[in-house]
Amino acid sequence: MSVKIGVIIGSIRDGRQGETVAKWFLNEANKIKASDVTLELVDLKSFDLPLIGLNPSETQLNDLKRWQETMSNLDGYVLVTPEYNHVVPGSLTNAFQLLKPEVANKALAFVGYGFLGAARAIVGFRAELAYQQIALVQQQLNISFNVDYKDFGTPNQEFTPGAYHLVEIETLMNQLTNWTKALKLVREHKI
Repeated sequence: MSVKIGVIIGSIRDGRQGETVAKWFLNEANKIKASDVTLELVDLKSFDLPLIGLNPSETQLNDLKRWQETMSNLDGYVLVTPEYNHVVPGSLTNAFQLLKPEVANKALAFVGYGFLGAARAIVGFRAELAYQQIALVQQQLNISFNVDYKDFGTPNQEFTPGAYHLVEIETLMNQLTNWTKALKLVREHKI
């Protein structure tokens, strides 16, 4: 059974590290993924989503439809997120609150980045996503600005993730692939 998993860059902030982290994860995951798994990069910044409760513009309505279709067409997700003030970015929370049937009965894994690897933000967001009927896998990656970057915050900063993350990626991909395939059967009413 083939499945498509989206690697979602969850920050829209200028100067974000999410694109670097997501592309690294995508590259490493592509080396070890099963042949029936396709990984696709999805950048939240490419969608001009309306804020819940405000009247959307026509452009925002079109982007909302495109966002919902993108998420609907994926079977599972890897969410690459930073931690802003101990939570995920508000734009990411808003983006997921614009979804429900598109993500229900699908699996999601986290790759967090920040000084503590976005661990606090992920804990809080796990609780929110559970109410959208998303199956959250146990394994997550926590990329630390202190450990996985050389000279972070300087013009010479360099992303140098530790080799130990490769084992975590393998575990994450195994868990996510298994849950993604099982839930695809559920959505197709085959079990």
